[in-house]
Amino acid sequence: MASCVPPGAVLLAGLNLSEIRASPLSGKLPLIDPFIDLYRHATQLLLAFDGRDLLTIARGPFRGAPASGTLVERGLAVSGPDAAVRAAIARRQRGSGAASGLVANARSVAAGKPIWIVARGGVALPLTGNAANLNRLLRDSEFAAVTAALGPRIRIEAIAAGRTPEAARDVEETLRAVLALMAMAEKRGSDTAALLAAVEIRRQDRTVEASVSVTPDALGKLLEPLGR
Repeated sequence: MASCVPPGAVLLAGLNLSEIRASPLSGKLPLIDPFIDLYRHATQLLLAFDGRDLLTIARGPFRGAPASGTLVERGLAVSGPDAAVRAAIARRQRGSGAASGLVANARSVAAGKPIWIVARGGVALPLTGNAANLNRLLRDSEFAAVTAALGPRIRIEAIAAGRTPEAARDVEETLRAVLALMAMAEKRGSDTAALLAAVEIRRQDRTVEASVSVTPDALGKLLEPLGR
């Protein structure tokens, strides 16, 4: 799957669909459920965004190409704009894929995590509303990642690698400010406000980490502000 990733990728996201389908999270995340329905025969998805095009790379026991995609080889399919699909197939055939630095970043944080996102630092993603605040975190980071481990409670962890210790301090301060603004937008005493306040933030040298544990039902509410 990594061999199909474009070298200019600025964001990667991975979904272990088999594990998500079997978890309490199934059917409770509007951002993920459409992929589960669309790629019903896939076991894993890798989404790659290069700032313009979104390429979806699927792994599974396909009998044919899924979701209007193109079968690269048995068990591997790609979907997206025609030019992006052709380029991904060529990279796979040449064996010259996985050139994106994000692939290495993903490998460092994604092992064993059924949901993960990794973004390159210093870029502005096409985000709106409260989600646009994430670009402030990326500005001073080499890369940033979010992972989720599934269970009766969902363990969400985030990590950002600052370009310098001073930049890491700025990332920490920005993260605290963003969470505070999101909490202020919620009704005082609400479950979502309590969850935002429960996020633990730590910084050591150039690394900033944040974590929180939530129930599957509460996770959807926690993410609602990002869509506003």
